[in-house]
Amino acid sequence: MGKRRLIKQNKVFISIIAVLFILLGLTLYFGSNQIYEREAKWQHGNTVARLLSGREIIEKYFSEFKHNLFFLSDLPATRGYVNSNFESTLYKNETVEIFLSFAKAYRQYSQIGIVDSLGREILRLDNKQDGTGSIVSDPNPKNEKHQHYFQETIKLDKDLVYASPIHLNIEQENTDTTNVPIIRLATPLFNSQNEKKGILTLDLHISKVLELLPENMFIQTEERNILSLKPDGTINFYKSNYVFQDNSDWLHLSEVETIHYSTLEFLPGRKFIVAIYHSHPLLKAALQKLMLVSVILLASFLCLILIIGYLNVIRFKELLGAQKAIIFSLARLTERRDPETGSHLERAKNYTAALAEQLRKNKKYRKLITPEFVEDISGAAPLHDIGKVGIRDSILLKESQLTHEEYEEMKEHIRIGKQVLQDAIDKFKLKQPFLFVGRNICASHHEKYNGTGYPEGLKGQEIPLEARIFALCDTYDAIRSKRSYKDALSHEEAVERIKSDSGKHFDPDIVDAFLRIEKKFAQICNTK
Repeated sequence: MGKRRLIKQNKVFISIIAVLFILLGLTLYFGSNQIYEREAKWQHGNTVARLLSGREIIEKYFSEFKHNLFFLSDLPATRGYVNSNFESTLYKNETVEIFLSFAKAYRQYSQIGIVDSLGREILRLDNKQDGTGSIVSDPNPKNEKHQHYFQETIKLDKDLVYASPIHLNIEQENTDTTNVPIIRLATPLFNSQNEKKGILTLDLHISKVLELLPENMFIQTEERNILSLKPDGTINFYKSNYVFQDNSDWLHLSEVETIHYSTLEFLPGRKFIVAIYHSHPLLKAALQKLMLVSVILLASFLCLILIIGYLNVIRFKELLGAQKAIIFSLARLTERRDPETGSHLERAKNYTAALAEQLRKNKKYRKLITPEFVEDISGAAPLHDIGKVGIRDSILLKESQLTHEEYEEMKEHIRIGKQVLQDAIDKFKLKQPFLFVGRNICASHHEKYNGTGYPEGLKGQEIPLEARIFALCDTYDAIRSKRSYKDALSHEEAVERIKSDSGKHFDPDIVDAFLRIEKKFAQICNTK
């Protein structure tokens, strides 16, 4: 009992070891060169994907930037202020309130401004990093050295946008945004007569764009300035030494580093170079180290498996021995009380194994009756009458037929046997399947298929399969055996009685299986 499980466990154990060695061999076979190429290709594809993601982020960001510029210029308050030639206090106040609300919601904008057609600053909102905005109104523009953006913007037609070069502020040298790179968008302002009256400006912190980009990505401007985000969140802003030739390609820096780049037209006529560093250390050397570590870990793992497997085999053998000892001891208890029981137990075991094997050929039972089930039921069969140890000798050894009262007392061996096994299972939390099978056989092998058996009067499928199988085997042996109150009957008589009880005492499927191997039953009876 349990040998099949032990064999199966060993097969699984050997299979795991074989698979592990095969995997190791395949890894070594492919070699570090092929793995290096595959890894380099994957890294290249991943870098290109991140580059495309960065492009898309910038495109969407500047599209929103442009949309917000037109949104502010088309506000009724802004249009009213322009139509009044920037003289209406009401429209100015409304515009100021809207600009303040807008700046509070969009902290990435550092400044919103209106300049009239003469280049004079009419209105300016400085948006600070803490989310507070302040309005600065001055009839004379500051920092005239930066006013070239006005000349470029005032030339544009309606719905066109001017974008300044990225620079370190235009008009906020004394604010908290000093030395933070920004870019200015500007668009002309027209009154209702379609006369150009000035421009609207909107300044963007480039750091807000860089924060959205993937790691190791940077921007190179048309002025050949590089912008990138430092680990501490500040901005790198310096002249570039890189020369990017095509719209999209990669630049080889060294054996371990390249730059993938792509040209992006973020606004009509304005372009960025969006680039990303691709650092690829010597993968081959790293892979060799990894493989060496993997081999060491695998060898250690295999040794651990072997040790655990060896200990499990020893433990399983000890468990099998303990199970056999338990069964033998329990069965011997009954044998000592009833001299006829000894050979009966051996025959019942062999009948049960043969019948279960035959029933397994029926498709209906193929999943239920596994090789392990056959082992369990044949091993547990000798336990079926252990409850007889609780029956008085005057009844158990009586040579004449039992009275009704004595027969009722004899029936108690069912309850006693079941309880003995159930108590052992519960107290020691046993999980061995053969004990559960043995308990079920003890409890139900005197039940009948039509529900007229005892002790519970179970019917059909309510009776455990192992008990239905054993019931036939027990009955066959009882018919063939000599008792003090009856003679032994022939095999043919036993077959006829079992056949006539199909669907009554016995499960019809089990009777059909018995009839296919009834000669084997006769051989077992004659040899044991």
